[in-house]
Amino acid sequence: MIVITGATGHIGNNVVRLLMEREIPFKVLLRRDGKELKGLDIEKHIGDLYSTDFYNEHINAGDTIIHLAGYIDLANKDYNQSYQANYIMTKTIADICLEKQARLVYSSTTDILSHGDDGEYYIETDLEKIKYNYPKTKTMATIYIKELQKKGLNALILYPTSVIGINDYKGSQAGKEIVKAAKKTFLPYVRGGYDFVDVIDVANAIIDGALSDINDDIILSGNYYTLKELYKLIGKLTGKRKLMILVPRWLAKAGTRMLKGFSPMMIDVVANSKEFNDPKTALLLKEQTPIKATFKNIINEARARIKNWLE
Repeated sequence: MIVITGATGHIGNNVVRLLMEREIPFKVLLRRDGKELKGLDIEKHIGDLYSTDFYNEHINAGDTIIHLAGYIDLANKDYNQSYQANYIMTKTIADICLEKQARLVYSSTTDILSHGDDGEYYIETDLEKIKYNYPKTKTMATIYIKELQKKGLNALILYPTSVIGINDYKGSQAGKEIVKAAKKTFLPYVRGGYDFVDVIDVANAIIDGALSDINDDIILSGNYYTLKELYKLIGKLTGKRKLMILVPRWLAKAGTRMLKGFSPMMIDVVANSKEFNDPKTALLLKEQTPIKATFKNIINEARARIKNWLE
């Protein structure tokens, strides 16, 4: 049986829909039900996602747990929630998987990966060097799983880049920024960019990984765009000319104090991000949706949802 946490999230609800489409049995473990799964005839179990007893009740030998639940603290203001949701919850699940000989598919993030001088990627193990709550606690969780792999845990660790696409009910930060950019004419930007990957491609990769016997680390990357390239593309898709101005990184970070929805962490992520080229990506992302089609789907979905779109 496939058991899913984080099923109401952007990746999670798309994983659920694809499992239904592919007629693969599964159940979801939820803190609460929500609109993201409304109308879907699926097996749901509501409980305390920090409770060992809850997981012991629903995880059995031979199961595969797809662990997607977590907390992205973009404002970097709640270390305790980040620690509990990203590290303690993951540790609890991983311990039970090892004990019961269940398989674990864990969604980490490329935000914890650094590029070495030799072109290899590595995880910074000195936590004091990581100043933001989200990458710090995701690093802790990822390192813990890697240690349990040495003790016999059957685990696949996946590192998605910026996941965008349809059924973004909660509004991922990347999805929000694409919609905002589509609606605006004047767009300040900083040097840097990000790698974007379609949520359906990621969801299918997670399912394929769950059904495989791969016990490894794999980056799920798509297409890298600088912010300037991204805004130009969005302008073409909307037919609306964009006026862009380069803003120094220090000024952009200072401006986040006055702009709701932005944070210094977001500026640093964009400024420091580089293109990923992991040969193992092709093991799970065999075919990728053209990212232009993904952007178009996001804009069309938002246009259908928002009244007076672009008026």
